[in-house]
Amino acid sequence: MPQHTLDLEIDHLISRSILECGPRTSVSEVVAMMAQRSCSSIVVVDQGQVVGIWTERDALALGEMGDALSRPIAELMSYPVLALDCRTRLGDAALYFKSKGIRHCLVVDDSGRPLGMLSQTDLVMNQGAEYFLRLRPIHSVKVPPPVIVDPEEKLAAVMRVMRSGGLSAVVVRFPGDEYGILTERDVVRLAAANALGGIVSDHASRHLHSLAHSNSLYSARKFLSDNRLRHVGVLDAQGELTGLLSLSDILCGIEHEYVHELRTALHERDEALRRSNYHLRLADRVFESTLDGVMVTDLNGVIEQVNPAFTQLTGYTLDEAIGRTPRMLSSGRQGPSFYQEMWSQLRAQGHWKGEIWNRRKNGELYLEHLSVSSICNQAGECTHYAAIFSDITHRRIAEERLNHLAMHDPLTDLPNRTLFSERLKQAIIRARRASRRVGVLFLDLDRFKMINDTMGHGTGDDALRVIAMRLKHAVRESDTVARLGGDEFTIVVEEIEDIRHVAHIAQVLLDVVGQPIDAAGRSVFVTPSIGISIYPDDGTDQQQLLMQADRAMYEAKQEGKNTFRFFATQMTSSAMESMALECELRRALTRREFRLHYQPIYDLGSGRIVSVEALLRWQHPTRGLLSPGAFIDVAEESALVVPIGAWVLREACRQGAAWLRSGFEFGRMSVNLSARQIRHEHFLHDVSDVLSDAGMQPEHLQLELVESMAMTGNGVTELVLGELARRGVGLAIDDFGTGYSSFTYLQTLPVDTVKVDRSFLTAVIERERDGAILRAIVAMARALGLTVVAEGVENIAQLQFLREIGCDRAQGFLLARPGPAEALTALGNAAHPLIASGA
Repeated sequence: MPQHTLDLEIDHLISRSILECGPRTSVSEVVAMMAQRSCSSIVVVDQGQVVGIWTERDALALGEMGDALSRPIAELMSYPVLALDCRTRLGDAALYFKSKGIRHCLVVDDSGRPLGMLSQTDLVMNQGAEYFLRLRPIHSVKVPPPVIVDPEEKLAAVMRVMRSGGLSAVVVRFPGDEYGILTERDVVRLAAANALGGIVSDHASRHLHSLAHSNSLYSARKFLSDNRLRHVGVLDAQGELTGLLSLSDILCGIEHEYVHELRTALHERDEALRRSNYHLRLADRVFESTLDGVMVTDLNGVIEQVNPAFTQLTGYTLDEAIGRTPRMLSSGRQGPSFYQEMWSQLRAQGHWKGEIWNRRKNGELYLEHLSVSSICNQAGECTHYAAIFSDITHRRIAEERLNHLAMHDPLTDLPNRTLFSERLKQAIIRARRASRRVGVLFLDLDRFKMINDTMGHGTGDDALRVIAMRLKHAVRESDTVARLGGDEFTIVVEEIEDIRHVAHIAQVLLDVVGQPIDAAGRSVFVTPSIGISIYPDDGTDQQQLLMQADRAMYEAKQEGKNTFRFFATQMTSSAMESMALECELRRALTRREFRLHYQPIYDLGSGRIVSVEALLRWQHPTRGLLSPGAFIDVAEESALVVPIGAWVLREACRQGAAWLRSGFEFGRMSVNLSARQIRHEHFLHDVSDVLSDAGMQPEHLQLELVESMAMTGNGVTELVLGELARRGVGLAIDDFGTGYSSFTYLQTLPVDTVKVDRSFLTAVIERERDGAILRAIVAMARALGLTVVAEGVENIAQLQFLREIGCDRAQGFLLARPGPAEALTALGNAAHPLIASGA
């Protein structure tokens, strides 16, 4: 039997394209988006939730607010937004539109996520409205007379008239009885162009399309659709303009008859459903007395009957269950694919059997064994479904408990050798398919026997439990920590991208296990020795990998214990050095070995310091003071650049605030920024905290990013940079000219400074081409309103050339070398003698 049109779900009708913006989006951006997409509305979304809506009609208020275009849309939007579930039937939606007096509504899925917009047009056009439209002429509906305005009228005044009268358009009478039109969409377009001033004649469309009032509503609707119009004039028998017809007016004209037709159809549908409901042919005595729960539904899954055992098992009475669907029992543990497969098998084979987690009325979860069968009438047509289920929760708990005991160590509750072998086997299979590596760590506690012998096995067991918990928390949930027996533990590490990642994990395990343990009121210290093998480098099966890791562990023991060793001998010296350097960098953070040196940037006009760049140095305990070139690549690869960069930002702002309090006016503190930092989700919050804690205003901070970061086109990067600029933080492009340099992105990003790479100055006197390039960069930057800083000034000739081409600022060894804060303080606020003298 074909589905009635009224039973169609609105999910099939909606437009899937929703114009969205965030609550902080400016009105100017909103109207630009609406004008570009020719959309009549935009929804405001905050953290995935729709919080408001703004329409073309709302745009009419812009003429009354001078600063409206610069304000965030959250201040002007309407809320809350009415919404319908995507499963709502078309007939029900039509009645909802009528009762609420609305013409469009947001459609959401089961989780409340927006799917699209549903309009009254969608409802009527899919309900066979053409029947009504063909029978009725335009003059049969109440077409509002046109509101006619003078072409010399101020646009702002006309917008007020449209807003107060709820008008979507006005007619403009030009000399010679020529008519034009101004619509809400025109206002949005003008707002997007920032052209809301002037008079109406500057903006109205000069020709108003018109139809005779004797034309049918169907032809009027077709004319509007074919010509992509939203309004058409209505002419009387004498050819005089008597009305302005919109699609909304057409729909309103047939609304009463149409909704009445819908109500009649819905009533007929409900009567047909009541007539078609049958009681299943079940033996009443069996149905009432069986200990298994029984539930009978119609073809749509609506419950028609349940037995007493159903109430005992679920907590829902007969009255509470009838009319609802089995979704009321859903636990949320099975995803949509589970139910799709179940219904697919049920419809194809007529039955389904399996286990499913459901939820009782009191919220308690239970596992049931469920059997669903289709019930057919004498003609072989399926009319109902019968579900029979029993509670098997306690049986499953007992089975799982026995299985857990067989697969886990009773002392630490970690996987035992059997489960470890199975997990490692599956990890190897996954790694082989994905061409990835797997790490196996064999951990043995050093001199643990001494604890058992001197403090007793009870203390030793307490220590093992603590160590097991530390190991489990030190690795990812996807990794496996197991106890093989005694004081031996093993770990499986999956999805290895870099062997250094395994080294890092091993170092973490050394640190956490080596912490003191409180056992029976006494502090116990235990250290581990760790051996590491890697699949497929050191072996391709479980036994071989475990054996190699065991051998590497004994090498760690021989090296003095409390350390780790790789079995693999193929590792290059450079990889080993990188891993060692990474470990040293982690210790450097905790041991406060990093330092900041500062190099001033001078204004080439006044000779005074206008900015200070904070430069990172590492006071290595054995190698002395290191510049970033010796370690920054490893920091970037290992993500240590994020905490190191956070330390640099905090220390630089602290020093800057101290200088300002002492009277040293240094301009702005310039801090280099890495790509990993700017992509960190808490970066903006961290910057605010650092400035607040230091007591330094945002205008005293400048962040430098390299050219390649600016040119990525990454939306997140652009949003973060835009927010920093709005807060007053300066932004500079460092090493400009070293990549595929383009001024295009400089026009879209809120950058105020360009730092030209030192390579352009190196041979500027010898190579005329370098000088020409530098001249061009300075000229183009000046045209864009950007400040230019030349890096690497090392001799007088370079300084004189920079002055000649009009470069704004300079930085380099000729003027001042980087040094500690005290050295820069000694320079003070005096002008640099080389610049002041005109050298």
